Amino acid sequence: MSPLSGEQFGRYELVSQLGRGGMAETYRARLLGEAGVTKPVLIKKVLPEFATDQAFIDMFISEARISATLSHGNIAQVYDFGRVDGEYFLAMEYVDGQPLHRLMKRAGRSGLSALPVPLATFIALELCRGLHYAHTRTDSSGRLLGIVHRDISPDNVLISYEGQVKIVDFGIAKARELRGFNTEPGVVKGKYLFFSPEQARGEEVDALTDVWATGIVLYEMLCSRLPVDDLPHVAVPKLVRGEFPRPCALRPDLPPELDAIVMRALAVNRQERFESSHAFGEALTEFLYSTTPRFSALSLSHFVQELFREDLATVGHQVQVPGSFKEQMAQWRSQLSTAVRPSQLPTAVGPTAVLRTPSPLPSSIPTEAHPPPRSLKPLFLGVGAAAAILGAALTAFLLVKAPASPAAAEASRPQPPEPPSTPSHTPAVASTETAAASEDTAPPEEPPPPQEPETTVTRASASYPVEAIRLDSRHDLIDLRSITEVLALEPGTTYRVSEPEPPKDSPPLFFWLAGPHVRASDGVGVLSQRPLQVKGASALKLFALQPVHPGTPARQVLVENVQAKAREKVAVAPTTVASLERAFELKNLDTGSTYRLLLMPLEGGAYTRGPDAGPVESLACAAPGPNREQQFLLREGATLNLSGATHLLCGFIDDDPADNRGELQLRITRTSGGPAWPVPSPYSLVAPDKTGELQQTFEQATRLFGERKYDTAAIFAERCISLAPRDADCQLLAGATYAAIPGRVDRAAKHYRTFLELAPEHSLAPQVIQSLKEHDARSGDQVLK
Repeated sequence: MSPLSGEQFGRYELVSQLGRGGMAETYRARLLGEAGVTKPVLIKKVLPEFATDQAFIDMFISEARISATLSHGNIAQVYDFGRVDGEYFLAMEYVDGQPLHRLMKRAGRSGLSALPVPLATFIALELCRGLHYAHTRTDSSGRLLGIVHRDISPDNVLISYEGQVKIVDFGIAKARELRGFNTEPGVVKGKYLFFSPEQARGEEVDALTDVWATGIVLYEMLCSRLPVDDLPHVAVPKLVRGEFPRPCALRPDLPPELDAIVMRALAVNRQERFESSHAFGEALTEFLYSTTPRFSALSLSHFVQELFREDLATVGHQVQVPGSFKEQMAQWRSQLSTAVRPSQLPTAVGPTAVLRTPSPLPSSIPTEAHPPPRSLKPLFLGVGAAAAILGAALTAFLLVKAPASPAAAEASRPQPPEPPSTPSHTPAVASTETAAASEDTAPPEEPPPPQEPETTVTRASASYPVEAIRLDSRHDLIDLRSITEVLALEPGTTYRVSEPEPPKDSPPLFFWLAGPHVRASDGVGVLSQRPLQVKGASALKLFALQPVHPGTPARQVLVENVQAKAREKVAVAPTTVASLERAFELKNLDTGSTYRLLLMPLEGGAYTRGPDAGPVESLACAAPGPNREQQFLLREGATLNLSGATHLLCGFIDDDPADNRGELQLRITRTSGGPAWPVPSPYSLVAPDKTGELQQTFEQATRLFGERKYDTAAIFAERCISLAPRDADCQLLAGATYAAIPGRVDRAAKHYRTFLELAPEHSLAPQVIQSLKEHDARSGDQVLK
């Protein structure tokens, strides 16, 4: 029990705090009734710092008003809403179980590459039942309320230990009667990877958007991945055009009937989609009970309890799963061990998919409407945004991921061109006359086999000045697949590898080790004269990053078998180079300037060999210049000074990015030869120790500012200040946010003044001072000195 156990909150007794994030905190609690009757509930309570924000309170009340009207077995019910000692709260059904996203993750760890077909189907049809109920709710006059959840995703689906499926968080649902909360056309909410095409276009949405999102959830449960998983500026157009593989292309064991059901739910043309969640659920029900007639919620209950057996044991819950179900689990693991092939995923719609006529992204989707979230790159930390104080332009603090301007569009990742249309062919059966005439002649030459369409890989890029960039382990690569020279090693043998006599002024020779027990941090590096000890590796690749002069002799590498006391010299040809086609490029460097490079982990680090091998802690880089070609390995936490370069190419050394996850951040600071880039970022702060909730809140506020959602950004900026009142960057961001909101200029000025008190030497201080002077002059206040 938490120390707060027993604390009274009105008619409720708080048991433990479950979470605190965003603008509310949640508690497990008990409703205290008469005669000692109690009922477990979940309390969602507005944080005190937002209790006076009317916009947020209105949104919170709308959630209560919508949810309280819903009473269905597949929707977590709201029991109570009110205010205790000035604090708004919701009391809702406590679901003793796990969110779907955690269930899928735990299933993967237990040896299931995806959810078994019956389980995934059952969860989806239960979602359909709950959604259909909400979609068809009417008011007292029988008028349809038009409730749409609009944010169906694994985060908002709870699976109880009893096998119940519950939809939660109708907080951004839209009912037509709540006129103040109708989403205006062109405004996009929710999670972009679950957007329906109409939602991605910013159009009005209806129940068919929830049909689509449920189809996405089912797709992810069956295939252990989303139909599209890419940067927003790439993913959203693909969703709009329906360019993604069929589930059966990723999971060949999938029954064709279920594959067809999923694809109908994900039909781009609304007229071809299921006409309602009820129709979708009926199709799933017919499939499930025609293939697994004895399946029930009890099966789902056994599945959840088996996966979370240890968690339940820690709270004293006795897990009782019959042996027959454990045998079923073992059978599923065996079936799924080769069923899902994430490393062989097609990148576009396959020939068996339901093709839609591609169309350009409508003009109603401006780039600003779909700014990429923090997980995407490149990260232009500190790109200036115009935030005015009474018309005075202030270059405000801003965090932007994908530039919207044409000049910055080079940072986007273009997709490979679509294959050309297949030419028409001569009919296979010729006429009798033609056949007879050709008997005495040589057979015609067979047409050449069709050529595979060429694909162009275009690297991501940015132009200096930027203060930092993010490099994504899935995209920004030093690709080794072109290197065929591989030295086989015995994993149980210890080797020493070195280059005893490297050629003078030669670029470094990189190595890459393969093997199930090789740590990611040890699997890449640069050879030197000092022997490198290698054990547990099954293969070794040696290479450079750029080709050298053709006449250069081969490099000689010494490989010693320590146990056998044997030595072997390996010749590395000057043409043995990795591909830099996918390396991230930083352009516009000044050859007369010196730049300090610093590599830092970001949001849990990056992984190129799976989680068991640990995070990768280095990037390989090439820096061409007019006088020399620099190549080096940049490791986390170490600084490197770079000069004489015109641009910089960096990436993760890898031969198969299919299982890569995560990002690293590369900071770039000009130390000589020109003015340092002055705009601050979350990673060069006045108080650089932001962690935990403070950093999450700060990042959320910055992201919303970049999306021009200033009202919501202001809420998070104020939350940032409440967590750290003397954090100059929170004050600066709050000032910029309020400056962008009409009628809030005085509030902006207040935060800007606090910012100047906390960070008078900040690089943006002169701009803030000048803007405040203009504001004071216009308002008649004392001019800031």
